[in-house]
Amino acid sequence: MKPSTLPLGVQLHGALKLHDCNLLGQGVRVAIIDSGIDRDHPGFHGKVKRQVWYRHGTPLSKDDHGTHVAGTIHFMAPQADLYDYRVFGAEGELDGDNAIAASIREAVDVDRCHIINMSLRVSYPIVPAVRKAVEYAHANGVHMVCAAGNSGDGDPTTNELYAFPARWQETISVAAVKKAGKLPVAYFSESNPQVDFAAIGVDVVSLKPGGGFQSMQGTSMASPHVTGFIAALLSNHADRYTPTALKNVLSSRYAVDIDAKGPDTSTGVGFLTFLSKEELEQFLINHKQQRSSSAKIQAYTY
Repeated sequence: MKPSTLPLGVQLHGALKLHDCNLLGQGVRVAIIDSGIDRDHPGFHGKVKRQVWYRHGTPLSKDDHGTHVAGTIHFMAPQADLYDYRVFGAEGELDGDNAIAASIREAVDVDRCHIINMSLRVSYPIVPAVRKAVEYAHANGVHMVCAAGNSGDGDPTTNELYAFPARWQETISVAAVKKAGKLPVAYFSESNPQVDFAAIGVDVVSLKPGGGFQSMQGTSMASPHVTGFIAALLSNHADRYTPTALKNVLSSRYAVDIDAKGPDTSTGVGFLTFLSKEELEQFLINHKQQRSSSAKIQAYTY
């Protein structure tokens, strides 16, 4: 995809500036634990390196979530290598939660991934294998980026309780905001003290199984913007930061405060971008009338 046609959300996170600085995700391996990826989509340019499907039996045309998520990561960090772990589908020897746990461990031990994107939530009560896998990945220096959840009631004072793994301190929890004005919080985005950052999660255009593009919305769409941002930031130095150090760097250098002044339960420290606050504000002014796609596309919430 040409720089001029990158989705607006990706541009708001500073993708063009990252790419101009030759921060393209070189040498970074990213695991996407999701519903499977259409690795043959030409938009991936051969960067989906391995597929491990613990669940199957549902065509990707119906399980299109993972392809969309992976597309956003690829737009942000086009030279990062992607690893596809499928944990959703009608069939499989492992149930969804245990498939997630197995995927995390394989991403760490076999594919040596530096970042894991989990645009999902696990069952509650928590399956112990999932908790242990998250702790294991964190102990091995892997950065885990998770969707904050879509069961928000629109009240920032509500402490929404059950969006795991995003609520664990070992992960980076990402809320969803809109591509408008002062980046307002999406009505569905969950709020709690564990939210770390905000990213674009409404009218997100990305890849569609079988070819082409489609629009989706949800914190599932916000999370890969942050995953791709981190992959680009770590270009050629994938092991530069521990998970704790990286979160501190992101908070101090790349988060633009939005919503309530200072850290808040809806957007965390702020909107994650490679643009300065002034550049971001000017970008929003210049593109307030711009749509992310010239076609009218059906949007779904994930």
